[in-house]
Amino acid sequence: MTHKIFWLFTVAVFFGLLLPALVQEGMFLDGVTYACIAKNMANGLGSFAQPYYTATLYPAFYEQPPLALWLQSQFFRSFGNHFWVERLYSFCMALLSAVGIVMIWRLLSKQTQDTPLERRKLSWLPVLLWITAPIIFWGFQNNMLECTMSVFVLLSAYCATKSIAENKVWLIAIAALLTVAAVLCKGPVGFFPIAAPLAFGIAFDQKRVLASAGRSFLMFLLTFALLGVFILFVPGMQEYFDYYLDKQLLPTLSGAREKQVANPLSFLLDLFSQLAIPSILLACIFARQGFRRIAFPRQALFFFALGLAGTLPLVFTPKQSAHYLLPSIPFFALGFASVFSTRINFTAISSKRNAILEKIAWIILAITIVISLSFWGKFRRDRQKISDVTAICNLVGQDTILSVPQHFSEDWLLIACFGRLNNVSLDTRVAHDFWLIEKNGQLPQGYGEIDLGLVGYKILKKF
Repeated sequence: MTHKIFWLFTVAVFFGLLLPALVQEGMFLDGVTYACIAKNMANGLGSFAQPYYTATLYPAFYEQPPLALWLQSQFFRSFGNHFWVERLYSFCMALLSAVGIVMIWRLLSKQTQDTPLERRKLSWLPVLLWITAPIIFWGFQNNMLECTMSVFVLLSAYCATKSIAENKVWLIAIAALLTVAAVLCKGPVGFFPIAAPLAFGIAFDQKRVLASAGRSFLMFLLTFALLGVFILFVPGMQEYFDYYLDKQLLPTLSGAREKQVANPLSFLLDLFSQLAIPSILLACIFARQGFRRIAFPRQALFFFALGLAGTLPLVFTPKQSAHYLLPSIPFFALGFASVFSTRINFTAISSKRNAILEKIAWIILAITIVISLSFWGKFRRDRQKISDVTAICNLVGQDTILSVPQHFSEDWLLIACFGRLNNVSLDTRVAHDFWLIEKNGQLPQGYGEIDLGLVGYKILKKF
């Protein structure tokens, strides 16, 4: 079987795992929130240094670094306010991540010419292992900030590795700049590509470990210098980062802001669960071929080391979530693919019917796309809430503030949906022209119900 056919099947899996969810309405809370802020930024509400969420909740949103939000806002600026804009952005980030994985695979394949298999043609394998990790396709389905961070992490790791592999020192500056971009998407976890030159030296050239460490140290200095220049000279960024550090990052790391996890090592169990498929396959291969013959290729050692550099620091933080693994999973996928490339001879999977198999692969890909697009505009989740919010927004118009009961102030998805659809804000303190209550809620005095056929709510207007 040719590698072209493998690529076609990989693309079919890629589309099949992403498109059905991305063409439907309904998304995880965080993704709706980020899309709302990006849409506002595109419409002139807020700025890069002061993103805007709603008039009553985070009119200055300093909870996350702003780069990914700003990049997504350019899609809204280009395509307008449609439900599919943030989904198109997320799909593009997935494509760019896949490209980054292929670039790194082909770069490192040059360093391992001691095997009979031509590894460059196996670039589909790490992409397949990566996209089938549950947290990967879930993250891209839900517009998580880590998706944008992953693109910059992969490109930074590529430039840093190419710098040491081909002795091109100037690429360290590019890698440092891309690392800054990763940090500006989702915070300090984006620093881990700095370890790439050192990991390369340990895996491929132990005689030059000190030189590799020096290259990593240089990248470290350049990264912090560039980040400092950015904070000092971009208007508004000092205030942004002062708030982000004092109110968000440091309290989170100290455990003062978030409830601490009961068992920090559970994060490693999350990692194993995401990599269960390649781990089980690897165990089966070793069981069949003999554990005494275990010998990890240097390429795999490099990738696993870099993956651990992006994972282990998170084990010691009080706040943990599986989607924090998203930027490091590509390197574990590359590591497993490296091992499989030495243990499985894919060229042996040959057939005289390659032409037929290729046609079958094209048919499967076409069917995947057609079935995926058949879900266009349907609801993946939160159908009732989104439908009710849409009807209310059509009534009250843009930039409106609704009065709501106190407990609505913690209905984060409701707040996000109103902001995302029509820049409508919710207020628990002041009486406005419109009042929103639950379906069985008590009508406040001076207001009458407007019948919109809502399922879960009532919308009231002042007499």
